Amino acid sequence: MLLFIRIFLVLYGLIAVATGFMGTTAAYNPAATDALTDNNHRYVAAIWMATSLAFFYVAWNPSETALFRFLMIAIFIGGIVRAAALTNYPATPFLIFLIAIELIPTVLLLWMHTKLLTAGSL
Repeated sequence: MLLFIRIFLVLYGLIAVATGFMGTTAAYNPAATDALTDNNHRYVAAIWMATSLAFFYVAWNPSETALFRFLMIAIFIGGIVRAAALTNYPATPFLIFLIAIELIPTVLLLWMHTKLLTAGSL
């Protein structure tokens, strides 16, 4: 179970690095957005990229329970917000996939992590 948790933490960290990097380095398109919105998107992308450090840290230090739970709950809340936003536009298979990897594994990882903590294996 611990290996499964670590693999997903590293995957979430890689996703955070990739999406954060894409957001921070995207070209500015004044026809698509205004400067303030672009600036806010870059700020959030940088925070997301920096969050990857927490994913990598917890992957190697899974006994950091508070940080682990914060990360899982944050991703889960993000998945709920994405799912709620589907009322604004049609669901595509890619959006469904993104929502699924935010809702399903996080619950499983929280359950496994709690089970390992209870057993004293962390």
